[in-house]
Amino acid sequence: MSATQRLVLETVWRHGAISRAAIAKATGLTGASATRLVRDLEERGLTVDRVQHDGARGQPSRPVSLARDGAYALGVNFSHSYLDVGLVSLAGDLANHERLPLDRAEPDVIGRMAAEAFERLRKKAGVPLKKIVGAGFSVPGDFISPTRLNAHAYFPDFAGVDVRSIFAAHLPVPVFIENDAASAALGERVNGLGRTFGSFLFVHIGHGIGAGLVFDGQLHRGFHDNAGLVGAGFPMDGPRPSGQDLFSTLRTADVPATDFDQLDSIDLDLPQIRAWLERAGKQIAEGLHIPVRVVDPQVVILGGRLPPRFLRELYLQTPMAEVLQRNAPLPCPDFRLSELGDFAGVIGSASACFFRAFFESR
Repeated sequence: MSATQRLVLETVWRHGAISRAAIAKATGLTGASATRLVRDLEERGLTVDRVQHDGARGQPSRPVSLARDGAYALGVNFSHSYLDVGLVSLAGDLANHERLPLDRAEPDVIGRMAAEAFERLRKKAGVPLKKIVGAGFSVPGDFISPTRLNAHAYFPDFAGVDVRSIFAAHLPVPVFIENDAASAALGERVNGLGRTFGSFLFVHIGHGIGAGLVFDGQLHRGFHDNAGLVGAGFPMDGPRPSGQDLFSTLRTADVPATDFDQLDSIDLDLPQIRAWLERAGKQIAEGLHIPVRVVDPQVVILGGRLPPRFLRELYLQTPMAEVLQRNAPLPCPDFRLSELGDFAGVIGSASACFFRAFFESR
C-alpha cells in the first residue's frame, strides 16, 4: 500500500464512520484524492460505505468505515505449558480461538500446532486465505539479531535459533515476530487504548517484566530491536515484579500453580498473594520512575500475561503518580490498565501483522 492509502485507512480506523470530506480535512488531501483513495480501499475490501439517513432532504450521506471482514490475522501467544491461537479481524473481533496444551515449548512444535489450528480456525470462520495478512508470534526473550533470541530461561529451545524461519516453514502466510512486550504494545496500538493515546509506554508482566514504547503511533524498537528492557532495572537475584517471581511465591505457599492459565482459580486474598501484589506494585512504580521520566509518555499502560483480575489488583497496588511526583512536582503521565482482557496475547500478536501491513511508517 502507498503512504497515502495507509494514511486514509488509518484515518478511517481511528475515527470510525467518517465522511470523505472529513477524511480530506483530517489528512490534508484534496477531496478528489480522498475519494479516489477511498475507492481504492473499497476495491481491496478494507473499507465500506453505507447509506445513512438523517431525515434531511437531499441525498443521504455515505460515511466510510472499516469492513469488519476485510482482513484477518492469526495471533499466536504461548507459555511453557500451553499455546493460544486466535483469528482476529482488522476491526478487532476475535473470530475464533483455541487454547492447546504444550508438552514442551519447542519452535518447530509450536509452528506445526499453530499451522494446524490456523486451518481449523480459518475454515470454521469461513475466511478465505487471501484475506489473511499474516501470522504474528509473540516470543519470550530479547533479540540477538532480527530473528534470533536470547530466550527466557523457561524456553531453552528458543535460544539462538532462527525462530521466524522455523515458524514460516509451517504457514502459508507471511510471519511476523515481536517480543512479548512489543507485541502487547502493538495490541494496544491497533485494538486497545493506543487508539486514543498516540504515545505510550506499555508495561508487560510476563515471565519477566518488560516494556513496549510507542511514539506518535509508531513502535520504537531501538537499534537492536530491544528497546524497552526495563527489567534490567530490577534485581535479578531477588524478588522482582515478574511472573517467574510470582510462581516462586506460590510454591513457598504450597499453591499448585506453575503457569498463567492456572491463576484464574487462585484466591487473591491469600496472605502470600496480597503481600506479593503490594510489594510488586511498589517495585513497578519505583523501578519505572527513571524510564518514565526519560521517555515522558502520554500514558503508561499496565498489562501482560496475568489474568485480568490479577492485573487489576496489581494496578491498584502500583502508586505510579505518588512515586513520580516524589522528587519533582512535574506533570506525570496518566496510568491506565489494559482493557484487552483474557485474549490480550492473541490480539497483540495478530495486531503486529496489521501494524506491519497497514500502519507502520515505511
